[in-house]
Amino acid sequence: MTLSSGNKRLAADKAGYRHDDDGGDGEAQSGRWLISYADLITTLMVLFLALYALQLAKNRELEVRMLERREVKSATASGSIHAPAGAPEAARRQLLSLLAPLQDNRQITISNASQGVEIAINAKILFNSGDARLLPGSFGVLDQIAGVLRDRSKNNILVEGHTDSVPISTAKYESNWELSSARAGVVVRFFADKGIEPHRMAAIGRADNFPLIIGDDAAARAANRRVTILVDY
Repeated sequence: MTLSSGNKRLAADKAGYRHDDDGGDGEAQSGRWLISYADLITTLMVLFLALYALQLAKNRELEVRMLERREVKSATASGSIHAPAGAPEAARRQLLSLLAPLQDNRQITISNASQGVEIAINAKILFNSGDARLLPGSFGVLDQIAGVLRDRSKNNILVEGHTDSVPISTAKYESNWELSSARAGVVVRFFADKGIEPHRMAAIGRADNFPLIIGDDAAARAANRRVTILVDY
């Protein structure tokens, strides 16, 4: 009886040992799986952050280039434009001739940047006051501009939203920064829908930091509310 009881206890101890050993292996496997999953998530986050940083760098490079090129601007009252020396005259003249009907109809104004063309559209043609939804009447103007720019695949495009100096605070836009950025983004999205490659474009809100006319009267505020499209060469 004593021997039999001893054998039973030994067998029980061995069974318990095996059970504990199996449990340890299971916990180790679970731990390794969690570590692999965490590594995967970390890798994906690093990849997304890298792609986001590259896109920001691209937009910043385009913005800086456009700002440099808009330093030299001139537009006469008759609408004739004299390009700066060294600019690709043939391409510039072709672009201006294609846009001339819109300028003649006073729907846009055109001026020279140092190595490109700036197209300005008064905001009242595009939007209601304090809003960033395109008015149906703006589609024709933007469609004609898109038709001209669509076939110029070598030209980058920077769309800028500008407001007047009157502060805005609505349920949708807390400041002129948000409003001007939304307006620029809407125009870029319209151009993309019309077939202009998204990688050629960038949008930025300028709020009231680049006024055409210094002043706070109604005429100055109306002139400063605009969207500009900078086409580089």
